[in-house]
Amino acid sequence: MNRVHVFFQVMLAGLVIAGCAAPAKSPRETPVVQVVRDNAASVVNIRTESLVDLKEHPAWGQYGERLDRFFKQYFGEDYSEGTVKLKSLGSGVIVDKAGLIVTNAHVVHRATTIYAVLRDGTVAEAKVVKVNTLDDLALIRIEPVRELRAVRFADVKTLMIGETVVAIGNPLGLENSVTTGVISGIDRAFKNPECDYACSGLLQTDASINPGNSGGALLNMDGELVGINLAVVLGAQNIGFAVPVSKVLQMLEGLQKSQEAPK
Repeated sequence: MNRVHVFFQVMLAGLVIAGCAAPAKSPRETPVVQVVRDNAASVVNIRTESLVDLKEHPAWGQYGERLDRFFKQYFGEDYSEGTVKLKSLGSGVIVDKAGLIVTNAHVVHRATTIYAVLRDGTVAEAKVVKVNTLDDLALIRIEPVRELRAVRFADVKTLMIGETVVAIGNPLGLENSVTTGVISGIDRAFKNPECDYACSGLLQTDASINPGNSGGALLNMDGELVGINLAVVLGAQNIGFAVPVSKVLQMLEGLQKSQEAPK
């Protein structure tokens, strides 16, 4: 075998290997795209309904008839005989493949009916399992017809100021919306205007958070849950807060211990 023949064999082998190589990855396939693709199914939209009995208000006896006419015009079919049905939106994160979901306590506060809407559009009624008002967290449960995709948890001790994070939620009813930002601060305190208490030990982020994002996921670039989105400071530019995942884990551990305790 002469040198020319060997050269052509080597060249041919190189062409075959090059032809079998995987196509170059598109620059559009960013780490954020991958995080969303892998974790969007772990985020649910939450719809709640609350019945408020207006007849319990002291002024109802004196102005009830006029108020009745006003509320019928204002609320329409959501109003009936002194009771009004209030609806609200929020988000939640699947933390157990059997149907356990974490959200904010204020999302499900006083709700008479709770629905979780999965990524594929499946709607399931949920029940409150445990509430921690001090950290504004709640655990709800649905009975899924199939195994769900649970989120993975980050180690908050490894969080870095300035690292990129992705928020997924249901702002203003726009299902599975995605925003990005960075971790702006750690161990912050914030009083939620929707609640009667202040939360502490929070993560601060400049990822855009709007009404309806509450209870949604804040993820790192490894696709791990670092926090549960809580609120944004009204009138400020991109100052949002999330409850760190460490508090979610504490709540899950407390739930497990209570279930294992002898009755």
